[in-house]
Amino acid sequence: MQQIVMIVLCLVIGVVLRWSGKLPDNAAKVLSGWVINVALPAAALESMHGLETRPDWWFAAATPWIGVVVSVLVMVPLCRALGWSRGRAGALILVAGWGNTSFVGLPMIAAFAGSQWLGLGIVIDLFGSYLALSTLGLAIAAVASEGRLDLKAVGKRIVTFPPFIAILIAFATNHMARPEWLDQLITALAGTLTPLALAAVGYALRLDQVARRLAPLGVGLVYRLGVAPLLLIGLYTLLGQTGDMVAKVAMLEMAMPPMLGASVIAMDNDLEPDLIASLIGIGVPLSMLTAWGWWTVISAL
Repeated sequence: MQQIVMIVLCLVIGVVLRWSGKLPDNAAKVLSGWVINVALPAAALESMHGLETRPDWWFAAATPWIGVVVSVLVMVPLCRALGWSRGRAGALILVAGWGNTSFVGLPMIAAFAGSQWLGLGIVIDLFGSYLALSTLGLAIAAVASEGRLDLKAVGKRIVTFPPFIAILIAFATNHMARPEWLDQLITALAGTLTPLALAAVGYALRLDQVARRLAPLGVGLVYRLGVAPLLLIGLYTLLGQTGDMVAKVAMLEMAMPPMLGASVIAMDNDLEPDLIASLIGIGVPLSMLTAWGWWTVISAL
């Protein structure tokens, strides 16, 4: 509950800071820069250290990738049919394709499935959501913002992307002992991710713009909170694994609201920041209800 209250509070703080006029207009960019270059890498280093995994977790870790691929297959033709811009399509793919499998997903796992499954949630988050964001997400952002896929440029962005580097370092040093001061430093830096990312979203959120974007807002939220979890439930049903607790946790994670990291990257590439902020600002509180509904369905399978 504390994590949920913090999420809502930080969104409100961002909105209030914008209304107050005490920060410059580019404040959201500055906050996003910190999140991408400092907080996200620290979160990867913190989450992975000392983590024990199981072989049957890796398909669950691949499910965020499946959700993203399906979102591309759905959003691209849909946006073309509706005459929406390339930037809007990119924004919808990034924010609706990725779920918040960490700062909303992990508390949800603890609340519904039990804290013993938090390790699986971290694996899904790091090797599913964050790794996909650090590679495929950057490519999508580049195509949406520039209109072309320059493989050399995208490859350079990936290998120099701080969260991607941090995931590689975290994986390589998983069981290496770290000094206590270093652990404390990494934890402190990782702790800035949620408040600053949400403050950036709240700062970009313009409630007066919501009515002008009801159609794309609806499309993004319906996919993220409805279609994506339904598709994964269908996949696990076909595989005959719906009774497996690993599958249930993966299905719950797929029902999470839009991912903060993906929204920050989308805003950093100027992909309809108002729409992105609205998707987060409405999607996160709404997911408190929809996630409970999905878990009711999932636990009955």
